[in-house]
Amino acid sequence: MSLPSRAEKDPKALDLTFLALANKCYQESRQNRVRYAQLAREAGLTNQEIADEYGVTEAAIRQMLKRANA
Repeated sequence: MSLPSRAEKDPKALDLTFLALANKCYQESRQNRVRYAQLAREAGLTNQEIADEYGVTEAAIRQMLKRANA
């Protein structure tokens, strides 16, 4: 993603560009987190072990994997 040419004249455009980039990074990171949890389950880790590594509850991992498989 490139910065808009008008960014120097319009700080709001620059702010919006950075927000869009941050959102894109967040979405990609979130998808990777789900995929790594799926791979960990396939490798034999329990939901609790994954949750401990992610710093969330076992129920959160269960829900994450349930949504990913829906």
